[in-house]
Amino acid sequence: MITARTRILAKVAIAVAALAGAPAAADVVTDWNQVAIQATAIPPNAMLQARVLAAAHVAMLEALQAGSSLEPGARDAAAAAAAYGVLSRMTSGQGDALDVALKRTVDAVPAGAAKTDGLAVGTQTAERIVARCRADGADAKVAFTPTPGNGRWQPTPPANAPAILPHWGSVKPFVLDSATRFPLKGPPKLDGPEFARELDEVRSVGARLSATRTADQTAAAIFWTVQTPVPWNAAARAAAAAHATTREENARLLAALNVACSDAHVAAFEAKYRFQHWRPVTAIRARSAPGSRDETWEPLLGTPAHPDYPSTHATCSGAAEAVLKGFFGSDDVAVSVTHPPTFGVTRSYTSFSQIADEVEDARVWGGIHFRSADVDGRELGRRVGEYVLSRFPAPRRASR
Repeated sequence: MITARTRILAKVAIAVAALAGAPAAADVVTDWNQVAIQATAIPPNAMLQARVLAAAHVAMLEALQAGSSLEPGARDAAAAAAAYGVLSRMTSGQGDALDVALKRTVDAVPAGAAKTDGLAVGTQTAERIVARCRADGADAKVAFTPTPGNGRWQPTPPANAPAILPHWGSVKPFVLDSATRFPLKGPPKLDGPEFARELDEVRSVGARLSATRTADQTAAAIFWTVQTPVPWNAAARAAAAAHATTREENARLLAALNVACSDAHVAAFEAKYRFQHWRPVTAIRARSAPGSRDETWEPLLGTPAHPDYPSTHATCSGAAEAVLKGFFGSDDVAVSVTHPPTFGVTRSYTSFSQIADEVEDARVWGGIHFRSADVDGRELGRRVGEYVLSRFPAPRRASR
């Protein structure tokens, strides 16, 4: 009979040699965090990526907890096998790269019964987490027809693509007991001064050929087309290195971070499809919009195919900001991130709040969100992040 343990050991045996020049791991958790980021780069949006990252990091945390009586090397094997088991089942086209990463970790662990037990613990944990995810409703198919009316979301040019993930607000969160646990006040009234100010702002600074947007603002807007979890995980790794956190602490940190971002997306999408607030390009081109109508106005960035309020980039960022500030008891971080990798825009930060501030601005500078969608989204994310972190109690400091 071919068991889960047999399958994973067979994978190790046939995996190709480690990639030349692969960076040395700070520890198994931060190493597999980078593996997971690479493995989830293919999904077309941050919502799908965040869910898989959350599953992989919860699996590593639970595997380390389940294997707490094992020797350190065996616990490394357990964490790696857990991440591998989730990623190999919840991503596509990543088999060879994941095999390489698993071999790199497992080869460093001395052979013996403890190593075999660690692999078994990790594999069993992954199977449990994957089964949980298969029942969360993420694969549901839901028909959605936009509600006509002034201020309501409609497909946006140039693609006029149908709305994506209209069911995501019904996906079962990892930690939140309800997607509506933290209510939002909703977008500003269309006939009020707040909406008029927001419309004027994005009409000016968010236009494709804006005369008011600076070069640095343009760079920031382009950078933040990145899938939101990527820079935040980089910031977490940088802070972990600076604070010399242990493997177990990193497992808690990265599980809380990615769960918070995933659950924040669920909360944001529930609100998006409840309010169905229009995007700037629709409002600016509409006859009913305050101020002058501009049928030719274009945003700097392509408008995502889902409603404006709240911004998921800002909601995930608020959640990440809260987790990282709460975990480290500090706002300080030194991190630089490039997007797209190698030849893209590089942004450097000195605090978690600076990152979240830039996200809040960048989506307006890109012409795809009204200011309130970012401000309120960030606040929603902060509340989700604080709640999630409180559900990941700190373990006693352990050795690597």
